[in-house]
Amino acid sequence: MSETNLADALFTPRSIALIGASDKPGANNSRTQVYLEKHGYQGTVYPVHPTRETVYGVKCYPSVTDIPDQVDHAFITTPPKTVPKIIRECGDANVPVATVFTSDFAEAGGDGVRLQEELIEAAKTAGVRLIGPNCMGVYNTDPPATIAPNTVLQLPTLNKGNLGVISHSGSLTGTFISRGQARGLGFSKIVSIGNESDVSVAEVGEILVDDPKTEAILLFLETIRSADAFAAMARRAYDAGKPIIVYKLGRSEAAQQFTASHTGAIAGTDAAVDAFFRHHGIIRVDLFETLFELPLLLLGRKPKPGKTVSVLSTTGGGGGMVVDSLGRQGIDAVGIPDAKARALLDQGAVFSNGPLIDLTFNGTNPKNTSLLLNELLAMPENDGVIMVVGSSAQFNPENAVKPFLDLADSEKPIGAFLVPTAEKSNQMLTNAGIAAFRTPEGCADAFRCCLSWQPPIPVPEAPSFDDDRMAALVDDLPAGTADEERARTVFGTLGVPQVAAATARNADAGLAIAESVGFPMVAKILSPDIAHKTEAGGVELNITDTDALANALAIIQERVASHNPSAELNGFLLQRMERGLAEVLLGYRVDSLVGPTVVLGAGGVLSEIYGDIAIRIAPVSVETAREMIEEVDGLAPIRGYRGMPKGDLDALADAIVAVSNLARLNGARITEAEINPLLVKPEGNGVVAVDGLIVAKA
Repeated sequence: MSETNLADALFTPRSIALIGASDKPGANNSRTQVYLEKHGYQGTVYPVHPTRETVYGVKCYPSVTDIPDQVDHAFITTPPKTVPKIIRECGDANVPVATVFTSDFAEAGGDGVRLQEELIEAAKTAGVRLIGPNCMGVYNTDPPATIAPNTVLQLPTLNKGNLGVISHSGSLTGTFISRGQARGLGFSKIVSIGNESDVSVAEVGEILVDDPKTEAILLFLETIRSADAFAAMARRAYDAGKPIIVYKLGRSEAAQQFTASHTGAIAGTDAAVDAFFRHHGIIRVDLFETLFELPLLLLGRKPKPGKTVSVLSTTGGGGGMVVDSLGRQGIDAVGIPDAKARALLDQGAVFSNGPLIDLTFNGTNPKNTSLLLNELLAMPENDGVIMVVGSSAQFNPENAVKPFLDLADSEKPIGAFLVPTAEKSNQMLTNAGIAAFRTPEGCADAFRCCLSWQPPIPVPEAPSFDDDRMAALVDDLPAGTADEERARTVFGTLGVPQVAAATARNADAGLAIAESVGFPMVAKILSPDIAHKTEAGGVELNITDTDALANALAIIQERVASHNPSAELNGFLLQRMERGLAEVLLGYRVDSLVGPTVVLGAGGVLSEIYGDIAIRIAPVSVETAREMIEEVDGLAPIRGYRGMPKGDLDALADAIVAVSNLARLNGARITEAEINPLLVKPEGNGVVAVDGLIVAKA
C-alpha cells in the first residue's frame, strides 16, 4: 500500500482509473464513468484504454502508468488474461487498490484457477491490494463514490444510511440497494467482494466497524475464508455495538455445489457454520428479506434471549399467520394474564384475549391500541411485541401506525406486520425506527434471530491435561486412522475415563491376560486400516470364559482377513463389558471452513442420520457442554424425562470439555476424533469410553 490507506482507497479515493473504459452504449465497461458522474463523485476520473483518445469527452490514457497524477483506485474491466499484467502496471504506478470486475477466474475452474493464482502473485509482488476478481464493485454514499457498472445505479439518487454491506454476489449489491430503498432504508458502504482473492470479508468488515457512518453490517456469504480474522472482526463489531447479520448459502447439498462452482469455494458443514456464527455473536437469518427487516429490531439493543412474544392484531387472519409462523420458529405467542386482562377490560379496554390478542372491530382505534401496546411492553410474561395491522395500514396509514411512532426506544423489540401492501405505513414505521414486516414468515424469522442472539462466547479456561505428554502422543500418531489402543491413550490423557482393558499382540497373549481384564469381556481387532471394526467383523461381545475367548479371537481373525486381506493387524484389545443408562456419540472435527468443532449425539449412527446432534466451536466450557446435553432430544431419558433415572450429566459435560480441548493443541495433527459409544452411568457414577477413533494428518 502507498500512503493512501485501504479504507480511503476503497471508499474515498481522490482519483479513479477506469481500465478498459469505453463509451459504447450499454457496455459494462462504459457505465461506471457515467454513474460516477451521475451520483456526484467529486474526485478525478481517468479513463484508460490503449486505442482511445477520449471516453465521454474525457482524455484517455494508454496505460495506468501514463497517468501523470496519483491514482488511488483502479477499476478493471479488461479480458481475464490481461489482468495480471495490468496489476503489475498498477504497482508501477503506485496504485494502492484495484477492483477487478472481470470474471472467468477461480469460479470457472481449470485455467481460471491458475490465472487467479497468477493474479494474486502479481498483486503481491506489485504491492497492490485486490477486490475480486469476479465482482461488481464498491459503493460509498457519503461522500459519493459508486465504482461499479451495476444498472441499479440508474436510480436518480442513492439513499444515505447506516447499513454497511459485503456480498460475495455482485448482482445482489444492486438488489440490496433497490430493495433497501423501496423500504426507505439507506446504506453507508457496499462492497462486492467476488472471489475474495486478496482483500477479505474480514478486512472490509474491520473498516465498517471503524466507520462512524455504519451502525450494522449485512453480509451475503457463499463461504467463509480466513475464519480467525472473520471471528476477530465479528467480536470487535459486537463490542462496538454494531450487529452483524448474515445470509449464507449452503444449507442444502445443491447450494453447497453451487458455491463451489460460483466462486471456487468450499461450503463446509452447515451445522458447523451455524455454530461458528453463534460462537462469535453473529446473527444468521433464514430469509433474504430478513436482512432488511432485522436491523431495526437490533439497533440500540443488546442480546436478551427469549422464547415468548405477544401478538396484538386488528385482523384475525393476519394475526393467526404470525402466531403460526412464530410457533414454527419455536417462539410461543402469549396473551395477557387473566387478572390483568380483567383489569384492562374493567378500565374500558376492548380486546379478545388469547395467544392472539385481537383488538376486534370496536377496539381498532389509536387510543385502545396505544393502551394495549404499552401494557404489553410492560408485561414480564413476554420478550417482545408484534402488532399486526390489516387494511387500515393501506388506507388510513396515519391512524394505523400512529400508536407505534413513539415506541422505537422500547427496551423490548417491537415490530409490525402490515398485511396489505402499505408503502406509506411501512415508510412511516421505518422513519420512526420501528421494524416493519411484509410477510408473517419474515416477521417470525426476524424475531427468532433477535431473541436467539447472544454475545460472543468467551474462550474457556485452560485445561488440566499434561501439555507435554499430550503433544508427544499426538506427534507419535501415524498418518491416517490410529488403532484403538492409541486412541484410548489420547482420550485418557485428555481426561476421558476409559473402560478397563489390555492389549494382546496375538491370541495366546490374549488368553494369558484374560483374567486381569475380567469376564464378561469384549474382544476387538487392533488395526490402523480398520476404522469401523463391527462392519469388518472385528468385534465379539459377551465373552464369558477363556474357551469362549479363544474361539472369539480365532473367529475375529478369520473374518477380518476375509474382509480386508491387506489390513495391518496389531493384535487384539480385550475390554471388560460395561453397561450404562445411555450410549453417547462424542466427536471432534476440524471443519474445512470454521476450524475445530465438538459434536454430541445419542450413540450410534441414528443421531447422525436424523440430525439429532449438538455442535459447538471447540474448545468449550462446562456451561456450553451442559447446553449441548440439553439440545440432544435422544438424551432426554438421562435428563430425567418423566421420572426416568438421571445419568451422570456432570461427568458427561466434563468429557465433552475434555475432547473439545484437542482444539488447544497448536498445529495439532488430529483432524477427527470420536468416542462411540461413551457410556453414561447413573448420576454420581461417571462415564466411560468403550470405543474410540482418531484420524491424524501426515
